[in-house]
Amino acid sequence: MSDAKRWRLMLVDDHRILLDGIKTLLGSEPDMEVVAEAGDARMAMQLLSYVQVDLLVTDFSLPDAQHTSFIKDVKSRFNNLPMLVLSMHDEPEIIKDVLACGVQAYVMKSNSREELVKAIRHVMLGQQYVSPDVSLKLLEASQKINSSALTEREIEIVKLIAKECSNKQIADQLFISERTVESHRKNIFRKAGAHSVVGVLKYAMEHKLL
Repeated sequence: MSDAKRWRLMLVDDHRILLDGIKTLLGSEPDMEVVAEAGDARMAMQLLSYVQVDLLVTDFSLPDAQHTSFIKDVKSRFNNLPMLVLSMHDEPEIIKDVLACGVQAYVMKSNSREELVKAIRHVMLGQQYVSPDVSLKLLEASQKINSSALTEREIEIVKLIAKECSNKQIADQLFISERTVESHRKNIFRKAGAHSVVGVLKYAMEHKLL
C-alpha cells in the first residue's frame, strides 16, 4: 500500500484531546495522512495558504468563527477544497445551513470511527455524504414542516377569519357545515401554535397567507 495514493488531510477542532484522537484514528488508515492541524479558524486559514491538502475535516463550532463564517471563508478562497464537517450539532437548521455552503459531508461526532472513515472515502471519490442519523434528522424536520403546513381549505378559512367572519358565515360561503368549520379552525390553531385569533393572524402574516 506504500505506493498507493494517501489523501492529505487537515483537521480543525478547538478540543485538543478530540483532535489528537481523530489524528490517531485517521493516521492508522493506509490511504489517509494527517498533514496539518489547527485549533481555530485563523490558524486553519494560515495553514491552508501554504500546506497542500486534499480534504479539510473541521468542527462546525470554532471559537473565532460565527455560525458558517469559517466554512464560507474556506469556500471563498479555496473553492475546490473538499470539506467534511464533523460536529456535535444535530439541529436540522444548522445542518441545512452548513450543507447549503457547499460542504461535501456532514458527520456527527457521536458516530463511529467506521462512519467517519466511510464519509471521507465517499468525499475523496467525489461523492457527497451525510451520516444516517443526520439524514434522519433532516427527514424528520421535513415531515414536521409538511405536517404543519395549512391546506388550501384552511388558508381559505384563515382569510375569512381575518375578515371577522363567524363560523356560520364561513360555512355558508364555503358550502360546508359549521361543524366542519370548527374542525378546520382547531387544526389551524394547532398548526399555527396559536391560542387566539390574533395568534392565527400573526402566523398568517408571517407566512404571507394574507
